[in-house]
Amino acid sequence: MAESNEDILELVRKVLSENCRVEKKVQLSDRLAEDLRLDSVGMLTMALEIENHYRMNLGDEPDRPPRTVADVVQLISIRLKEKGN
Repeated sequence: MAESNEDILELVRKVLSENCRVEKKVQLSDRLAEDLRLDSVGMLTMALEIENHYRMNLGDEPDRPPRTVADVVQLISIRLKEKGN
């Protein structure tokens, strides 16, 4: 069964809280750098944890990296559909 965007969002929230030290309740509209204060290490940690969980490569576009939590959820959703989940 395919994961809903709400399921994906919950995973992203968990990763940000447990692995990236984000203490606030994460919303879809939150910007990764500006609102959640993720630096390059935080971004990499988030990506690696998500990739490990779903056993896939996110492979974002280098010229259009995700800027918000919604962008991350959308990217995961696209990759899961491509993978057949």
